[in-house]
Amino acid sequence: MNKYIRLFGNIHIHPLLWLFGGIAVLTAHFKQLFLLFFIVLIHELGHAVAAAFFSWRVKRILLLPFGGVAEVEEHGNRPFREELIVTLAGPAQHLWLMAIAFFLWKTGVMTNEGWDLFLHYNIAILAINLLPIWPLDGGKLLFLFFTYYFPFSEAHQKTIALSMAILAFFAIAVLSIQPKQIDLWAIAMFLTTSLWKEWKHRHYVVMRFLLERYYGKRSDYTKLRTIAAFEEERISHVLLKFYRGQKHSIVIMRDNNERVTLDENEILHAFFAEKQTDIPLSRLIYV
Repeated sequence: MNKYIRLFGNIHIHPLLWLFGGIAVLTAHFKQLFLLFFIVLIHELGHAVAAAFFSWRVKRILLLPFGGVAEVEEHGNRPFREELIVTLAGPAQHLWLMAIAFFLWKTGVMTNEGWDLFLHYNIAILAINLLPIWPLDGGKLLFLFFTYYFPFSEAHQKTIALSMAILAFFAIAVLSIQPKQIDLWAIAMFLTTSLWKEWKHRHYVVMRFLLERYYGKRSDYTKLRTIAAFEEERISHVLLKFYRGQKHSIVIMRDNNERVTLDENEILHAFFAEKQTDIPLSRLIYV
C-alpha cells in the first residue's frame, strides 16, 4: 500500500496547467478548473497505479491541461503486456468516471449543466490523449505497435516521424476549423516541443534501452531472434538491430557463409564494459 501512497508525492503541475488555472480564476470559471484538474489527476493516477502494480520505478507524475505524463525509470525492456496495460490504464479511467457521473445525473445529484460539462471534459481529454502523437497515450500505443515489428531504434524513429506528420495535420485542422482556440494551440506547442526534444535525444533513448538490457534486471525472454551480420559490420550498427522483449543470437557471416554465432551479451559486454564501441565484429572472433 505504501508504494501507492508514495505516488502522491511524485505529482507535479506543468506550467501550462497553471496558465489554464490562472485564466480560469480571472474569468471566474472555478467549476471548470476543478473538473479539469480532477479528471487529469485521475487519468494520470491510472497510469501511475498500474506502473506501481508492476513494480515500475515511477519518477514523477506531470499534470497537463489535457492529460499528463507519468514518467518512469523503465526504458523499453518491460514485457509488452505490462507496457500495454500501463498505457491503457489512463484512458480507462474515463470510462468509470463517465459511468459514475451519468448515475449521479440520472439520480438528480448532478445538474444538467454539471453533466454536460463533465462529459465534455472527459471526452475531450480522452480524445486528445488517444491521438497517435508522442508523448500522448496514443503515441505510446503507436510506439508499442512499432516495437512489435521493428527494432527498438527504428521503431522509435518511426514513431517520432509519424507523430510529426499527424501533428502537422492537427495544426492545419485547428487553423482551418478553430484558429482562435488558444487551448488547442497550447497543446500543439507542447507536442511540438516534446517531439523536438524526443528527436534530439533519440540516440540517448536507444542507449538507455541497451544499457538497461546489459546492466539492468534481466528479463525472461520468450522469443529468440537471430540477427545475421557480416564480420566487417560495426558493433554499434548491430546493436541498432536489437528488438525489445526478445533474446538475440548474432550470426556472423563471411562471404554469405556462417562463421560463428555470438550471444547478445558478448556484444553488449564489448560495447559497454570493454568500450569497443566502433570495432568490426571480426575483432570479437579473431584470436
